[in-house]
Amino acid sequence: MILESILAYDNIVIQCHDDPDADAVASGYALLKYLDSKGKTSRLVYGGKRQIGKRSLLLMIEKLGIPLKYLPIPEGEAELLVTVDCRAGQRNVSPMPCRTLAVIDHHELAPGEILPALHEVRTDCGACVSLVWTLLTQAGFPVENRLLFTALYYGLYMDTQKFKGAEKLDREMLDALRFDWDIILQLQSVGLALNDFQTAGSAFANLHYNPDYRFAAAPVNTCEPYMLGVVSDMISSY
Repeated sequence: MILESILAYDNIVIQCHDDPDADAVASGYALLKYLDSKGKTSRLVYGGKRQIGKRSLLLMIEKLGIPLKYLPIPEGEAELLVTVDCRAGQRNVSPMPCRTLAVIDHHELAPGEILPALHEVRTDCGACVSLVWTLLTQAGFPVENRLLFTALYYGLYMDTQKFKGAEKLDREMLDALRFDWDIILQLQSVGLALNDFQTAGSAFANLHYNPDYRFAAAPVNTCEPYMLGVVSDMISSY
């Protein structure tokens, strides 16, 4: 898919997955900036049962001025819906009505999965931001906005666990970015809340590891969804 192909539509909605992470938000933000530059009416949204609660992500949205809107209930029908870092029909993607669907994602396809005509799905990158950056570059969009640079950097940083899973495409983007290091340091310094540490402590205290089948289970009480990812990342690193 080339980005020029979505310019034929008006009333474009860019959707992140429910409880979005930095990669999804940054990817949607980059696409939003491209559409804005072309004079298109577009919105960046996410759905689901709860609003974002992760402190570092809220700070990212604030510092970079990202106009991300929470839509627990869809508002009308979009002429074009573009899902970024996800695909419509997945469990973590709330349904939103649209006439035409497009997909930009970097996750593996399920067996027999059918994609819409407008799609760009590649798995040779560690984060969706790298794929969006490639599409922007191919479209000749001058990615020169320092805040946009910073969003792309932070999205990749978070989705690859501090670049541990960075691929060739990711590193090509990194070489081109001129981001705001002060903002990145602020985002990196945002720690977990006290109850987050209690959740992680409970998970490790009740950790069960099966060496024969090489899997671990860490039961926790009800918590913010992002903590499941935090605990999972910590366990997977050992």
